[in-house]
Amino acid sequence: METKLVSIILPIFNIEDNFLKKCVESLLKQTYKNIEIILIDDGSTNNIIDVCLSLQKSDSRVKVHKQVNSGVSVARNKGLEVSSGKYICFVDPDDWVSEDYISDLVEAIESANADLSVSNCFINYKDNNQKNDFLQGESRVLTGAQKNELLYQLVGKKLCRYYPKGIAAGVPWCKMFNRDFLEKNNLEFVPGMKRMQDNIFCLYAFENAKKIAYTKKNNYYYREDENSASHKYSTDIISNFETYFDETFKFLDKYGKEDLMYQAVYMKELTSFNSFFARYFFNEKNTKKFGNIKNEIEQLLETPRYKNALANINYKLLNNQEKIFVFCLRHRFFRILKLLIRLKNR
Repeated sequence: METKLVSIILPIFNIEDNFLKKCVESLLKQTYKNIEIILIDDGSTNNIIDVCLSLQKSDSRVKVHKQVNSGVSVARNKGLEVSSGKYICFVDPDDWVSEDYISDLVEAIESANADLSVSNCFINYKDNNQKNDFLQGESRVLTGAQKNELLYQLVGKKLCRYYPKGIAAGVPWCKMFNRDFLEKNNLEFVPGMKRMQDNIFCLYAFENAKKIAYTKKNNYYYREDENSASHKYSTDIISNFETYFDETFKFLDKYGKEDLMYQAVYMKELTSFNSFFARYFFNEKNTKKFGNIKNEIEQLLETPRYKNALANINYKLLNNQEKIFVFCLRHRFFRILKLLIRLKNR
C-alpha cells in the first residue's frame, strides 16, 4: 500500500549535539519509512549546524535549512513552508520518540479521516520517566463539544473534568496534522511570541478541526530541562505573558466563547504573577530594593488589565494554592508572597 509522505519539523537553536543526534536517530528508525526530517537552524551560535549537515549527509530524508535568528515560531513556520508532506509533525530536538510514533499517528488520523491525531507521552526527568496522558480512557475520535476535553486544558485547569499530571495538550508535538487542514484554516505560529505560542496554535487547531483522533499510546519522550529559559531571570516575562493573554482573548472573541472561558483567562492573568515574582520581581538576580519592587507591582496591578481581572475573581476556577495566592495578591500581601516564592524555589 502506498504511504503518504510525513514531514517532521524540528526547530533548532544552540541545542546540545548529543540531544539532537538521539532525536534524529529515533526518527530515522521509524517503522514508517516515508518521512522527511526538516531541521530548521534558527541562527545558532554554536557548532550545531555542522551536526545538522552531518545528519543530512548520512540520510537523504534529513533536510537542513538555515535562517537568521527569529524565534521558534518563525522556525516552525519556515518548516511548514519548505515541507512537502501530506501530514505534518513537530518534534522538539531535545526529545525522542518510539519507533512506532509516526505509524501510530498515521493510523489514527487515517482510520478516522481526521484533521489531526493526538497521542500521549512520557516526561523524562533525571531519575525516571513519568507517564503523561493528555486524555483519559480508550482511543477514540473527538467531534463537536467533545473537543472541549482538549480545548479547556489550554484555558483553565478547573474547566476540565480531567487535567494531565505534568503537561497539558497545548503542545505541538504528540500530534499529526493534515496539511490540507492547516492550509485551509491558515494555521501557523504567531511570529514574535516568546511565551505559549504553542498554546495559541493548538487553540485554533482544536477549534477548527472537525475530527480529532486520539490514540492512548505513550510514544513520545519529552525531556524536562530544569535549566531551560522558562526557569531563568527575565525582564521580559510580563510583556511575554501579556502578548499571550492578548492572543487568547482574540481567540475567544473570534469564536464567541462562553463567559466562563473569559473568567478562566482572567484567573490566569492573576496566577501569572507567580511567574512574574519568581522570574523577575523576587528573583535573586533582581537587585532593586523591596520598596521599589513593591511600588512596581502596585503600579502593574493598577493597570486596566489586572484591575479588570481582580474585579472578576471567580474562586471556583482556582485550586486551593491558587486561591491563597490570589487572595494575597488582592490584599497586597507582598512579603508573604515573596516568602512563598522563595520556599517554592527551594
